[in-house]
Amino acid sequence: MLHLARPLQDQDLQGHHERALAVRAEGDPTVPDKAWGHDRIFVSIAAFRDPECQRTIADLFAKADRPERVTVGLVRQMDPVEDVEHLAGPEIPVDRVRELRFDWRESRGVCWARFLAQSLWRGEAYFLQIDAHMIFAKSWDTALVDELRRCPNDKSLLSFASPPYLSPGDVLSDLYPGLLSTGPFHDCGGIRFTGVWPTEPVEEQFRMPFLLAGGVFGPGEMIRDVPYDPYQCFALEEASYAVRLFTHGWDVYSVTERTMWHQYRQNNTLKRKTNYDAAHEARTMDMTRRAYMRFDHMTRHGRSTHPRDTADLDMFGLGEARTLAAYEDFSGVDFRNKQVSEYALRARYIPNISEVVKFSVACLDSASHAPPAMMSETERLLRIAMREWSIEQLSNEMVGVMLAIAKSDLADVFQMRKGAEIFARRDALKHDFMNWDQAALVSELARLVASVERVNAAAEVPDTRQAPPQALSA
Repeated sequence: MLHLARPLQDQDLQGHHERALAVRAEGDPTVPDKAWGHDRIFVSIAAFRDPECQRTIADLFAKADRPERVTVGLVRQMDPVEDVEHLAGPEIPVDRVRELRFDWRESRGVCWARFLAQSLWRGEAYFLQIDAHMIFAKSWDTALVDELRRCPNDKSLLSFASPPYLSPGDVLSDLYPGLLSTGPFHDCGGIRFTGVWPTEPVEEQFRMPFLLAGGVFGPGEMIRDVPYDPYQCFALEEASYAVRLFTHGWDVYSVTERTMWHQYRQNNTLKRKTNYDAAHEARTMDMTRRAYMRFDHMTRHGRSTHPRDTADLDMFGLGEARTLAAYEDFSGVDFRNKQVSEYALRARYIPNISEVVKFSVACLDSASHAPPAMMSETERLLRIAMREWSIEQLSNEMVGVMLAIAKSDLADVFQMRKGAEIFARRDALKHDFMNWDQAALVSELARLVASVERVNAAAEVPDTRQAPPQALSA
């Protein structure tokens, strides 16, 4: 069970968690029992007024090789009157479902619902997190367990973008499970991960820095080790969980087998109902704003002193197994400065990605898209090279680079003070830099060196505006 280190600071949230801990399905152990959980699969579903949910659960059991080892943890957010018709779908084995129901107006967002779904875990060996609108391939349970066993260590998990299916008619795509990539940061500071669907099977598993929340499979222990952050609302759900898993020592791998399809379309006849309630809307906007501030606080983009932004971050924050800087080096995403690299956008953390799947990146390949805030490849590689440097070495280098710029023709370009003034203040500048956070100093030094290289390279480009050369004589 998901027993937290201490009660949550939010009393209502603590009450929801305790309510989830009390829910039981038929045959659940009364005390933690590792032998009982062996080979069992816990399936987490957070459903928001979803007409597909009942059919998703029925199909989940119908397509499993061993349905008796599957238990669903369902958090159903619904209208107690309007959405009753959604419960009239195909019959499901209710004795295998642990369910919490909330009026949708009580919802605190998908992260809150997924946390409560995880609170319904009872020690099953495996954990599958999906969305409430899925269709499954036969033997999905056997395939996922086999895929996970192929991973190199016990702290591995799988994540994938399931190919789409279209309703009505349930037209199943013949695409294969998506490899994960990212887009640029949005103006609001958010970033979304996405999937790239191959048209041919990919036989090799790849380690990836990102995950999609609607397709996660791993050991059940990852729930206890890295529970979902219930305060994150809707904002940055996947970025938050991916960074936290990485810093707690978990690795994400792709899959080779197609085990399920996902309902992506938002304009079909099965679209969930339009929801509007003034009080719920206002509360959601406030929670979303706080969630962005919470994420920025966690990833060092900003600092917040508001208790709601930092509540229970000792349980839902970064881990100590690996650093945020190590994640940024692996992913090519800079959360502190809200920048992405071409390395990240083109998924170059996957070896030979261009040979595995072809895809276009709109913000790089289309003139109609504004270029995003980018980290150059030079800067990314400089960061990686400088990570092991000491604060003193970084401080000396920073002062040296500033002094070199101030004495060069680039001083005006970088709005640098005169060389003599920089030289006179070099000891004071070094002292200031020695007080910086190491990761921040690496970032600033790499940015400065890369900028100098970029300016110098631009100055060396021949002027193509000169008069064309005279034609060669015969």
